[in-house]
Amino acid sequence: MIKSLLGLLDLIRQNDVPTLLRLFHSREAPPAIQFLKYAISGVGALIVHTSVYIGLIYLVWPELNDPKMDDWLRAKSTFAPTAVAFLFSNAFVYWLNMKWVFTPGRHSPIKEFLLFTAVNLPGALTGTLAQAALVYFLHWPKPAALLGFILPNILINFICRKFFIFKK
Repeated sequence: MIKSLLGLLDLIRQNDVPTLLRLFHSREAPPAIQFLKYAISGVGALIVHTSVYIGLIYLVWPELNDPKMDDWLRAKSTFAPTAVAFLFSNAFVYWLNMKWVFTPGRHSPIKEFLLFTAVNLPGALTGTLAQAALVYFLHWPKPAALLGFILPNILINFICRKFFIFKK
């Protein structure tokens, strides 16, 4: 990651703005720019996931926020809204990665999406458990516990998506 950041700084120093913009919008972007585009896509997925999750726990299932609920039930109540939010954010980030970050074509579109989702599941499951643990053990409010969901996803997904799902 540090190597990618240093590569990005070198790229910025060696090129003018029009060249950088052309590279940024190209599928043939150097790894440093590709990683930046991947990070921007991840922020987009995070916004979708967080919006859906918070919408669900406040608008659809407000009873999940009952402060009288015991810690175990509060922790378990993170699972359903997280699963629904995952469906939306996974579809969004797949589309964005396919259209903007990586070059599809290593697999058929259906297989590619299924592999993309399969790669996303370990991080999502680990993140969901971390989120529930933050609610149960540390008594964090559910929106704050979303932080426990984010880290495992970032660590696992880039490498797997880049090397196992997409061509480049």
